[in-house]
Amino acid sequence: MQIKEIKLLTNHLLSLRIFYKDLLELETLEINSGSISVIIGSSVLIFEKTKSRENPFYHFAFDIPSNKIDEALAWLQNKVEILWIDDYKSYIADFSGWHAKSVYFIDPAGNIVEFIARFDLHDLTDEPFSSKQLRNISEIGIVYPATKYNDCVNSMLEKYHLTYFDKQPPMLQFRAIGDDEGLFIIVPEYRNWYPTNIPCGVFPLSIKFIDNNGQQQQLHS
Repeated sequence: MQIKEIKLLTNHLLSLRIFYKDLLELETLEINSGSISVIIGSSVLIFEKTKSRENPFYHFAFDIPSNKIDEALAWLQNKVEILWIDDYKSYIADFSGWHAKSVYFIDPAGNIVEFIARFDLHDLTDEPFSSKQLRNISEIGIVYPATKYNDCVNSMLEKYHLTYFDKQPPMLQFRAIGDDEGLFIIVPEYRNWYPTNIPCGVFPLSIKFIDNNGQQQQLHS
């Protein structure tokens, strides 16, 4: 599965534009006065100004080359505050079951952002790490009300002909749908976003993705 575009809401459009364009050095375009588009390799991250007084926040991940997690950490440390991960006593999470390592930080809107190196993608490079090595949007978190959680997940699986990630058996409050190229991370409302103590919320989002049959799909949540 390939995630081609995610569209998220925010009350911090200007701060996000400065953050992604000037700090993370990503191509960032102003679509209009109410939205910006950030180019993440082969994917697009769109932020739209929300009409509500809420402060929506999300979790998403960007793929980086398989051999660049340490360089990515060093590159980020000059730009953002990296989240310490108690589980690993490190700034790097070692997801051995997923054959992946990650680093996390929070952007100005409160989004939990992850750089993830997936070893099974065998994406290696000798070039020094830079923003040009952000390959695509690798993951997007989707939150459903706790009372409807199982029904919503099952409906998604059936409607879009998707399957669970073969490296992550479904858990009571954590489901991963897709594959190494693209994952939906689905959790119930109020569960903390890893690796923080911040409970997640239900906020609108839309996703354009390519399924395993090569068909473009669009999901709204």
